[in-house]
Amino acid sequence: MDLRLLLLTVGSLLIVESKRDDELYCAVCRALTDEVNHSISSVNSKQKVQVGSFRVDSKGNQKTVEVPYARSEVHLTEVFETICEKFRQYGNTKNGLGKRSIVRMVSRDGKPLVLKDIQITMEGMKLLTHTCETIAEEYEDQIIRAFRHGELPEVEKKVCGEIAEYCSEEDLNTPMPEPGPVQESQKVEDKEEEDQENEDETDEGIEEEEEGEDVKDSDKKEKEEL
Repeated sequence: MDLRLLLLTVGSLLIVESKRDDELYCAVCRALTDEVNHSISSVNSKQKVQVGSFRVDSKGNQKTVEVPYARSEVHLTEVFETICEKFRQYGNTKNGLGKRSIVRMVSRDGKPLVLKDIQITMEGMKLLTHTCETIAEEYEDQIIRAFRHGELPEVEKKVCGEIAEYCSEEDLNTPMPEPGPVQESQKVEDKEEEDQENEDETDEGIEEEEEGEDVKDSDKKEKEEL
């Protein structure tokens, strides 16, 4: 009975594995490494973090050393805590090879983008998030180690190609689909906000000038009275 259960379980796993969409996993893996890379580039290069050292001084105290925060294990571990939430901002599309791929629907600063040849469904977004979580759960340590000393192209090739074997060399040499431009309605809104900010700054400048003139008049009047 136990043997039958074991065979059934193994068979189920093989069926699930055979149904894995490698085109989807390749695209999500590449987008995942790109999101991690962007998080690294967003960190102030001067920011430091203290990390423990295995060395112990003569008094038995563990020494700490200061290292750049970006690419540190602390930083990359924090990045992975929320990285897959970003895939709610992606939609399904095709790449230059005609294979399944994904692309951002919202800019990284939250602005809606022009959507062209993109499929958007709630189930699709859930699948992208789930796929990201699956990849992160299995390969987080390898991705972190790769980013500690490597740049995006090397990490993408090593993790998505060599380790996970989601992407072929041809896949990795094919650029990911470019996100569309910011929607015109958003551009108009941004322009209105910019004009309002400029107007507010102008008003503040005028008020400061008027206050300065009032102070001068007050000082002049006090001197005349003296």
